[in-house]
Amino acid sequence: MGASTSTATSKPAVTPRAKKPSRPEQASKPKEVGARELLRQALGLYVRGRYEEAAARLGPLVQQKRLADRADQIEALRTYGIALFLSGARPGSERAFRELLRLAPKERLDPDFVKSEVVRFFESVRRRFRRELDKVVRQSAPKRSAVVNLLPPWGQAQNGHEGKVWVLAIGFGVTAAVSIGTAAAWYGARNDDGTFNTSDARANGLKVTNLVAAGLFAGFYLYGVIDGLVYYFKNRRARLDGEHVSRQVKGLALAPNGFRVRF
Repeated sequence: MGASTSTATSKPAVTPRAKKPSRPEQASKPKEVGARELLRQALGLYVRGRYEEAAARLGPLVQQKRLADRADQIEALRTYGIALFLSGARPGSERAFRELLRLAPKERLDPDFVKSEVVRFFESVRRRFRRELDKVVRQSAPKRSAVVNLLPPWGQAQNGHEGKVWVLAIGFGVTAAVSIGTAAAWYGARNDDGTFNTSDARANGLKVTNLVAAGLFAGFYLYGVIDGLVYYFKNRRARLDGEHVSRQVKGLALAPNGFRVRF
């Protein structure tokens, strides 16, 4: 019997896959400088007298409205306008100041921290801006008259004070009724010859009540006139301010050394 030969099928050796060379790590992109950081840098340039560089940093911030905080927006516009003026770019400075006044109508430049020629220029821009705004308000606002305040409570109605309208209307009604009623009763207590008996307690009481009621009526009238005129001019000033902002928010300005730079 012949010897059987078994053929062993040898498995081919598995060649380990070579690891792919790792890709060179991509350099991380530098983080974009934040808007507030740019504002801080611009303020630093400004306080060092590098006005053109400060304006160049502030331009994109104010034109693209990249600052979210209103106090930062005011600071940027104020500094941008001053820097442009001191760089000789007056048209750009006026545009910046106008935008500042739209955002903060009561904004002022502090002459202790800003050159006098800049303050004078800013005030001239303010006056022109005020005249233009006044004209727009007069054309668009409903017609209101100061004379109406001489007839309370119509003045209060014009000013939108409904509660005061009712208070004055009731006050006028009650005091007028009491004054007229006591006057009629008092005159009815006259003697036949038209004189009054000074010892008549009832007649004297009617007279006092009549005088008190008349005084209260006059007091309601004076209050109505003064209140109407005060709020008429107060509301008129608020309309001239444009109602762009109801209040001026105070914020901490940024500076390289951490202190607030006032203007």
